[in-house]
Amino acid sequence: MLPFIFSVTPCKDHDFKMSVCEVVYAPEKEAFDVKFYLFQDDLRAALYGNPNAPDIEENKATDYILHHFNLNINGQSQPITFQSMRGKNDQVLVQFSTVKIPLASISKMQVKNNLFLEKFRDQINMVYAVLPGRDKLTQMLDATRTEVNFSF
Repeated sequence: MLPFIFSVTPCKDHDFKMSVCEVVYAPEKEAFDVKFYLFQDDLRAALYGNPNAPDIEENKATDYILHHFNLNINGQSQPITFQSMRGKNDQVLVQFSTVKIPLASISKMQVKNNLFLEKFRDQINMVYAVLPGRDKLTQMLDATRTEVNFSF
């Protein structure tokens, strides 16, 4: 795999520290799509110690997310595989997917997400869990709570 380097003009620091993670079951793939919506300056600060660093390297972003995120389905840790990374304005979307998991077998999901907490004590990590035919479940994680359990 060739390294992808994402570069834009460094953005101005924002007033709040937040990320969004969507864990969405894709019936056509029989797997979860796991999407991270991140502010580029927060990711640069975490990766390079500088929110104005010029480049975000795909492999560094992937390694960082894999180190700070874990997904368990029915008590089993689920490896996630990198799919893509793209930026727009001051944000970056990093996408992963799981192996096939039969929808009918899913009863519990645990998400651990401590992205950026080593840099920002006021970081909020929103987690959305979406399964077909069910209401979207939402939880807010922070420095005092880095794991959430969902039941279906």
